[in-house]
Formats: sequence, C-alpha cells, structure tokens
Amino acid sequence: MTAPTAAAARRSGPTARSRGRDLDEVTPTPWPVALLCGVLGGVCVLLAFPPYDLWMLLPVGIALLGAGLLVRSTAVAVLVSLLWGLALCVPLTHWASTYAGTMPWIALGVFEALYSVLFGLLARAVMVRRGLGIGSAVVVSALWVGVETLRGTAPWGGLPWASSAFALAQSPLLNLGPWIGLAGLSFVAAMLGQLLLGGVLALLGRRRRGLTGLAGVWPIAVAVAAVLATVVVPHPMNRAPADRPSLRVAAIQGSMGEIDPVSFTMPDDVFDNHLAVTRDVIDAAAEDETALDLIVWPEDSTGWDPRQDPALARPLTRAAQDADAPVLVGTQVRVGETERLNQSVLFTPEETTPYAYSKRHPVPFGEYIPMRDLFRTVTDKVDLVSLDMIPGEEVGVMDLAALDQGEGRVGILICFEIAYDALVQDVVDDGAEMIVVQSNNALFGDSHEAIQQLAQAKVMAVTSGRSVVHISTVGHSAVFTPEGRRLDVVGHWDQGAMVTDVPLRTGITPAMAAGPWIAVGLSALGLLGLLGALGSGRRAVARSRRGRRGR
Repeated sequence: MTAPTAAAARRSGPTARSRGRDLDEVTPTPWPVALLCGVLGGVCVLLAFPPYDLWMLLPVGIALLGAGLLVRSTAVAVLVSLLWGLALCVPLTHWASTYAGTMPWIALGVFEALYSVLFGLLARAVMVRRGLGIGSAVVVSALWVGVETLRGTAPWGGLPWASSAFALAQSPLLNLGPWIGLAGLSFVAAMLGQLLLGGVLALLGRRRRGLTGLAGVWPIAVAVAAVLATVVVPHPMNRAPADRPSLRVAAIQGSMGEIDPVSFTMPDDVFDNHLAVTRDVIDAAAEDETALDLIVWPEDSTGWDPRQDPALARPLTRAAQDADAPVLVGTQVRVGETERLNQSVLFTPEETTPYAYSKRHPVPFGEYIPMRDLFRTVTDKVDLVSLDMIPGEEVGVMDLAALDQGEGRVGILICFEIAYDALVQDVVDDGAEMIVVQSNNALFGDSHEAIQQLAQAKVMAVTSGRSVVHISTVGHSAVFTPEGRRLDVVGHWDQGAMVTDVPLRTGITPAMAAGPWIAVGLSALGLLGLLGALGSGRRAVARSRRGRRGR
C-alpha cells in the first residue's frame, strides 16, 4: 500500500465507523431506559384517568412512550409499546374481572394494548426518519387519533374506554371539547406530549439538529402556555328552546344488595328500592308544591319487562299518576328463546307505555358473545351470557310533546353507549335537547368502572352541548350541564335521588356539526405523513447494526 493510499484509509476509517452516529439527529434511547419509559409512560396515562384525575400526566405519558420508541431496534420498540399498553389497559379495565374473571380481563387488557403496539410502530416509522420537528409532531399526533379511532370502532364496534379525551374530564383542555370533539382533544393531548418530548430531549443534549440545548425550553413553554390559554376559551353559543329553559327531572338511584357472584342475577330488592325512593320524591314534590316533568329510573331497574307483569306495571303507573309525570324505566325484554333487548320504557299517568328505546350498541362479551362456539373452546365463561342481546334499530330521542306528556326532546343512551361519539352524535342530530344515560354499574362492584363512566358522561355533555343526566342503579350518578358543571350527584352504593332543573339546549356545537370528519381528517393526515416519511431516504436515527442492537 502506498503512502497516499494508507493515509486515505486512515482518514476514511474513523469516518466510516462514525457514519451511523453522525446521521443521528436524535441520540437513540438505550434499550433498558426505553423499556422503563414504556412502563412509566403507561402508568402516567393510567393516573390521568379517574379516580386519580392527574390529567396533566397524560401528555407526560405520551412523551415517555415517544422517548421509548427512539431506539435502533424495531423489536425493542414493539416491546416498549406493548409494555406501555399493558401498564395502561390492564389496570384500567380491571372492572371486567368482577364479572368475567381474571383470564377474560387479562385477555381484554392485552388485546387493547395491541393498539398501542400499532401506534408505536407507526409513530416510530415517522420519528426515526423525520426526527422531532413540528411536522413530525403533527403527523405522530394525527396517527395517535387514527389508532384511537380504530380502537373505538373495531372489532365488533370497538371499545373507546381508554380514549385520551376521557382523561381530560377535570382539565381546562375540556373547554376545547365543543369546538374540536373527542378526536381533537386526543390530537391536542398527543401534540402536548410531542412538544414535551422534543423539549426535554433537547435540554438533555440528545438532539443534534433543530432545537438543541437550552432552546428546548421553548416547546415546553409553548405546551404549558397552550394549556393555560384553554382556561379562558369560551363555549360556543348554545341557546335554550324558546320559553323552555329547563326540564325538571327526578333521577332515581335506588341502590340494591350485592349481585350473586355465581349467577349474576339482580337481587330482589332492586325494584322495591327504586319504587321507595320514587315515592319519597313524589311526596316531597307534593309538599313543596313542585311539579315534576320526568322521572327516570336506571338500566335494569325493573328486571324483566314490567309490561308483562301487572305486579310491576301497576305501581309504576300509580307513581306516574301521583307525580303527574311519566316514568322512564330500564328493563330487559326476551326475544325468542336465545335473545333479548335492553330497553328503556316510558310509563304514563294514562296507563300507557307509548315509547320504548332499545339499546343500539350491545357490549361484546358482556351482553352478547360473538362467535360463541369458537370462544367456548377458550373459556366456559361465555355461558355466563345465556341470552345474547340484539341491537335496537332506532335512535333514542323521546319527544314528550308528540307523546302528549309535556314538552321536551330527550335523548336516551344506555350504559356504555355514552362512550361512543357516534351514538351521542345521533341523538343530537335527531333533535335531543338533553340526554339521559341509564346505567347499571352493580356488576362491577367497587371497581373504578362507575367513576370512569361518569367522566365520560361529563366529557360528552361538553362536546355535544347537551346536559347529561347519568343515572345508575348503584352510582355514581350525576347531572352535568353543557358547560361541564355538575348540578347534583349521588355517590357509589348510596340511595337517593337527583331532582334537578336540567338545562335544555338546541344549538349545535362545531364538534357535532363536523361529525366524524375531525377524526377522519386527522387520521388521513397521519397516514399521508406516514407515507411521506416511508418514502424518504432521510433518517434521524440510524438503523440497528451488529454489536449495537437496542440502541
């Protein structure tokens, strides 16, 4: 080898050895730290949900996931995402174990965590190519919305329980809800997480281009300022019907004894308890000379269909007559030998039942078993659901004037339906001026399911621009205004009633006007950004090389 050739080799050697490192705009996260970020990130997001309500940890948890994804190894990134999802979804859905048992609960948690893996793969594909700039942050946040939308719709109608918007019930960010909807709230939460990620990595000296060093203070400051600014965001104009500002509603939480842990049948005292509280409310209203417009009982408060049992129908009609107001109850209706409907039925003072709503979105594996024969080979727990619930077909909007029962258009949802944006959208589009949610949380014992569902009711009240009366057999029950203000509440396992002048509204919030297009548009933006990143030859984090796996 000649001297010039040797000199060239010496010059090119170090360059070749350091080429992968020089290409890194972001220093890769060591794999042990990445795994820790996954676990801690999932725990942070869990603590953002009720009953903890540490909503400010939501973007922190998203940022930790992003930090964990910035590794060289795709396999490590998958594991990070899975750990993040498990740390969130398994404890968040612990309520499922109270009636389904440990294995079905774990299976549900693991399945929900797989959506986190999908997001992790998509987000990493963008970040390792485009770095942590604002464009990358927008695309990753849009992908976050896309995956949450998918989780809330598929399979079998999805389960949006872990939607990040539901962690914002106590946050000033909720003021954005009527403007941008659930999908917009999720996008904002993800953007805040991306801003925190970019800022902290810059401050730690792990970014080599763009914002580096102390400049990392700026994205963090922007995130904090954005949250503070939402405190003063006004709600859109939302008028009440002319001459009808409110509807006086008595929502009855009769409570009950514990459900049998083997048969899961409702205790015998559920009907009598609700009737007793109703009689107390009627007597108090008569003493105060206060008129009631509507009495609402929860889901399953009468057991099987009282229209087929005079011993149940007579006291309901008598209560309606004494109150001079209709009584809306929740019941189960058999359909043939193997199916049932979950219904809301209106009893009137005129001894008629002119209106019934059938639940449109039964819960898979809770109210019906899809592919029953297949899943029976996995667990015999499927036979706990002996009658499959079938979906109703009509949107639940009860027009009291058309029924000659006063005035007001009441939207009706049953239990988990309040978590589904599309179902809330339907009742608003059909003219509901307020929303009643009838729920039976007794199956879930002392778990956090009831308080989590109450947070969903509050978020939906704000995004829909409609008051929500959430009434449960055993609580928690509450009444929320379209601004998210709580008017009344009955605690878990308490017996009581909420007699409230519920505000009526007719305006359509921008979120309701946009319908599904906010979620569709953001999801499409994420996919387009992903395709653009995949087509780019640029890399912000170099590929894994032998001897440097996991970095």
